[in-house]
Amino acid sequence: MTKPDSANYLPLFNHPVDAESVFTPYALIEAVRAERGMSTVAVPKVCILEFDGDLTDRLVQGNLVKPWTTWACFHTPMFALEVNGEPCGIVPRAIGGSFAVLVAEQLLASGAKVVVGLTSAGSREWTVAYSKLGGCDCSRSRRRYFLSLPAAGTLGRGTGEADSTPGRGA
Repeated sequence: MTKPDSANYLPLFNHPVDAESVFTPYALIEAVRAERGMSTVAVPKVCILEFDGDLTDRLVQGNLVKPWTTWACFHTPMFALEVNGEPCGIVPRAIGGSFAVLVAEQLLASGAKVVVGLTSAGSREWTVAYSKLGGCDCSRSRRRYFLSLPAAGTLGRGTGEADSTPGRGA
């Protein structure tokens, strides 16, 4: 390592590179809770990372979601959408591979059991094609979560049921 008085000293790199990160999902969650005086409340069991934010914006505008105020994250809000009487968390604008993985890990550390990645790909329609549903590859924790559905199917507005009729979908 370079000495602190050297012109090439970079504090960012002045640590053992094989040391574990101090920026774990649990540590970040606890830092938010401590700073904001938040209690520990689990997030919904099913959460969606909505990468673009377009669909969440539409849900917010239609008063179809409510803020999930106990989501302990510095950079993203969470909203809750009721599905069959159960809350489903939705986190908009968690875009970018490493950031999305971090948010997914924070969701799992906060009590989520299933994390689904969703992108509107610019679509403003209420019907979401299966091909636009994805998974979260939580590679740092060596956990993978993927939702695999037929590319031709769709999920209709509020039904929660699949429609695999040819010509109605992606």
